[in-house]
Amino acid sequence: MKFFLSSRTFCVKCNDCFSSLHTSLHGVPQGSVLGPLLFIMYTTPLSTLISSLSLHHHLYADDTQLFPSFHPSDFQASTTHLQNALTQITSWMTSILLSLNSSKTELLSIGLRRQLAKIHNPSTSIDRLSSLSLLATLASYLMNISHSLIRSLLSLNLATITSVLFAVSVHTLTFTVHTAKTIATSSVHSKLDYCNSLNYGLPK
Repeated sequence: MKFFLSSRTFCVKCNDCFSSLHTSLHGVPQGSVLGPLLFIMYTTPLSTLISSLSLHHHLYADDTQLFPSFHPSDFQASTTHLQNALTQITSWMTSILLSLNSSKTELLSIGLRRQLAKIHNPSTSIDRLSSLSLLATLASYLMNISHSLIRSLLSLNLATITSVLFAVSVHTLTFTVHTAKTIATSSVHSKLDYCNSLNYGLPK
């Protein structure tokens, strides 16, 4: 590991000319096998920092998503809290020689239309966040999905599952019991569990 990180040199190429060699004091070679793993190890404290700020978050490679939840009446306080969190995150990143790309930092407001309508001058409030820009406002209609639509979706899944089980049963003489169970289980589970994570937390 020490050999991989130490005594690395680089140069700059312009047309056919190369600069003299310079020693790289920070970072890892782009495209290296260990680069992604070392980056994740290097930025692991970010998750602890965000959690200490009472914000839900999701990390994937160099992409970080924060998930604050608030009532429309608390919109201003929540955006202020979010800005303070970004300030602390930026300071932490600066201390370890990283930088926050403000041009790629965006705010997405998600909620029911009637709830979003209660936010007073949302664009004005968001403009005050130096590193945030309003990306979009989405209205969710999940609570208004008709029972008939849900029933039709369930029927479609059950019909697909039935056809899979029928196809397996036709070839029961060809498959071993173990193989038939494996095919049936994987096929049925994938249909029952499809997009299941999107339904998490919804009313019964």
